[in-house]
Amino acid sequence: MTANLAGDVKISYADLPPQAPSGSVPVLLLHGFGSSFDMNWRATGWPRALESAGRRVIGPDLRGHGGSDKPTDSGLYLPEHFVADLLRLLDELGLGSVDVVGYSMGSRLAWALALTAPERVRRVVLGGFGPVDALAGLGEHEPGAGDTPFDHVFRAVSGLPGNDPEALAACARGQAADPFTVEPGPEGVPLLLVAGAKDTVAEGAADLAGSRESAFVEIPGRDHANAVSSRVFKQAVVDFLAD
Repeated sequence: MTANLAGDVKISYADLPPQAPSGSVPVLLLHGFGSSFDMNWRATGWPRALESAGRRVIGPDLRGHGGSDKPTDSGLYLPEHFVADLLRLLDELGLGSVDVVGYSMGSRLAWALALTAPERVRRVVLGGFGPVDALAGLGEHEPGAGDTPFDHVFRAVSGLPGNDPEALAACARGQAADPFTVEPGPEGVPLLLVAGAKDTVAEGAADLAGSRESAFVEIPGRDHANAVSSRVFKQAVVDFLAD
């Protein structure tokens, strides 16, 4: 499905019903940088796990990604624009509130959504995400030209089928223009942080969880690329959202 949520930026999204109605709030899945709903979530079995638990799944392709439009103006990728897209999507679907599960960049946006509109968010899961700004220093070189964990991610995803390297570079620069900070943080929204034990992008995730008095789950043997497919991750999320 597609929706024209913000001017000329078309957003593609999936809306998947549960296997059996449960009355639970839907789950909004927010994918990582250079990925898409299909790549990040569907291919790793998340809709099946959540639908089996009676949850409706909403999965947008974030602007610049997947089947959504891919502008190349970095000013259109400030976190506030992503949050506006998500709030308009919830309005389009008539949803008052959702649980949110993010991964990597999607986690930063989940944090921003909960900070901006806590009344629209019941619970939040931050996967593959920590307090260290992965985009720090990006202004010193083009995305992918350095040796930071993010540069490695950029090089890995920019050549994937369907991706536009120019749009991804603009996305990175737009978010780098508004660096992530731990304070202020979302208030009144329960958080769960999940990270692979070998995930350098999510460095400090356990400390961030501790600072927010939130739960943290570490996935043994997993790194940033493969933690999202872990059954440990899925079960932790299903259990957390069931509370």
